[in-house]
Amino acid sequence: MTDGPPENPPPGWAAQQPPAYGVPDPGSWAAPGQQPPPPPPPPGQMPYQPYPPQQPYPQLPYNPYGAPVLKPGIIPLRPLTMGDMFNGAMAAIRTDPKATLGLSAVVVTISQLVAFGIQMVTIVPLTDLASIDERTLEDDPGQILGPIAGFLGGTLLSVIVSVIAMVVLTGMLTSVVGRSVFGESITIGEAWRQTAGRVLPLLGLGLLQTLVVFGIFLFPFLVIVVLAGIGAPTGAIVLVGFLLFVGGVVGAVFFYTKMSLAGPAVVLERIGVFAAISRSFRLVRGDFWRVFGILLLTGLIVFLIQLAVAAPFQIAGSALPGGDATSLEEFTSGLYLSTGLATIGAIIGATLSSPFSAAVNALLYADRRMRAEAFDLVLQTEALERQRGGMPTGPQDLWHPAYGSGHRPPGYWPQ
Repeated sequence: MTDGPPENPPPGWAAQQPPAYGVPDPGSWAAPGQQPPPPPPPPGQMPYQPYPPQQPYPQLPYNPYGAPVLKPGIIPLRPLTMGDMFNGAMAAIRTDPKATLGLSAVVVTISQLVAFGIQMVTIVPLTDLASIDERTLEDDPGQILGPIAGFLGGTLLSVIVSVIAMVVLTGMLTSVVGRSVFGESITIGEAWRQTAGRVLPLLGLGLLQTLVVFGIFLFPFLVIVVLAGIGAPTGAIVLVGFLLFVGGVVGAVFFYTKMSLAGPAVVLERIGVFAAISRSFRLVRGDFWRVFGILLLTGLIVFLIQLAVAAPFQIAGSALPGGDATSLEEFTSGLYLSTGLATIGAIIGATLSSPFSAAVNALLYADRRMRAEAFDLVLQTEALERQRGGMPTGPQDLWHPAYGSGHRPPGYWPQ
């Protein structure tokens, strides 16, 4: 007796018999690892169509906290690297050139032209000294002291005008960068309206920073003058002067780095000068050398940009008739032309480098808040809310430290 249907079925049996119990149908066998073909559909129904394989969901990069990295604007909303800051600064310039390069060109051009006019007014009496003979100078030495004092005073006034312009420009560019973090554009008028109320605190901050940094350098010279006046030995004066100078450099670097984030705090958090300096000290705490290194590299890049742009104009100015001029008129005209070319080079160089420097400084401030206060979580929450179609939070409110903690200080209201 054998399993399966008999070879010669008895009368009445069909020739095709189903397989015996437990024996698979040879026609439905499939290769290992494959599914057997589906059975034919009943009459009047569509044949079976398998679903296509599902594509995997795209994987977002994750930050150290485990949350997805969002990038609605110029930077990813997580603690930044130095490359993120430099790329973000360039992205801010590319995405909104009118509010960065355009604003920088307007402010720098006005300030440089004012400084050029001051220099031209004070340099004319200085060139007249070439026509005064030696006997006249011996009889009235005040004739040479007056033009020199006027020239030095004009130079100082030009520096003050440039510093004021750069402080205002940096504040306005900080407002632009604060909006670019979420991919928002801003006009020059809006940047000015957001920064107008912060101009006086910014000027006070700039003046205080200048006094602190340069005052440290002036102290060694005052000590040397006093030691020389009391007749101290030369070796002692040189040694004391060298030690004080080194200490002054260290102190200037320390205070400059510690106060470097006060400007963005004045503009974005809308606080006073001393509160901003205290805020900057707290933000830099624990990350001094990293902040100093980024500021140093940024300053080096800005210097190289300005040098590369100004070099052709300086070379062209040196080729003009100057010291070898045969007359006072030729000398004066050559001096005017060379000073004008130097001014054009300074305008172009500052226009290109100022937005980059201000953007890096603002992004460094944002990075320190992310690392010290988990401010990236606040930015991510705001970005997700905007993606859902929610009402965006005002920039003056979003950047204030009280926003992330869920309360506002007494009397605070966004301006």
